[in-house]
Amino acid sequence: MESLKFSEKLREAMTARNITQKQLADHLGTTQQTVSRWLNSVNEPDLTSLLKICLFLGETPNSILGYDDISDNVISDSRYFK
Repeated sequence: MESLKFSEKLREAMTARNITQKQLADHLGTTQQTVSRWLNSVNEPDLTSLLKICLFLGETPNSILGYDDISDNVISDSRYFK
């Protein structure tokens, strides 16, 4: 499995749908600076914001977090689970 990178997945999803940082921020009720920090891997959204992002972009939590290649909904990445 490749490195999991929320910021890259978020950027890909936004680009594919022509969504700007401001549009996402306005929809979520946050600031463009917050979205910029997510895209630059400074911060990550809380769970509620993550779910709102997924709904707005039509993504699943697995895909936006980089787990889109998981079969049978089983996470077995040893970097995160020991």
